[in-house]
Amino acid sequence: MPDPNEFESEEADIDERLELRAAFSATLTQHGYPDTLVLARDRAEEVFHDRRLDLLDHLKDNDPRSVRALAEELGYDKGVISRDLQKLASIDVIEYAEEGRSKAPRLKHEHVVVEPVV
Repeated sequence: MPDPNEFESEEADIDERLELRAAFSATLTQHGYPDTLVLARDRAEEVFHDRRLDLLDHLKDNDPRSVRALAEELGYDKGVISRDLQKLASIDVIEYAEEGRSKAPRLKHEHVVVEPVV
């Protein structure tokens, strides 16, 4: 049985990063940025690229009725947009509003920021 007083330094690093993101989020909330998702830098680097950023910009200003409608509005293949949305949903950036048989993608948070580099 492991000693509860012993821990791996990697676990301590993770806890410290989580505390930093939580404190950063709290500070942003105090300064007028409520509902802010703070992403780890490595997660953001693997998910955000130009097409996905364009997609997020479009969702900020529009409420497409479905994934298919979003793909048509942006001029991309539905499969490509669907995969992009799945990746964005996996990191809690978007969610889906059920509208009949369609799933309408929506931004989940007012603000998304990446944790400070240092």
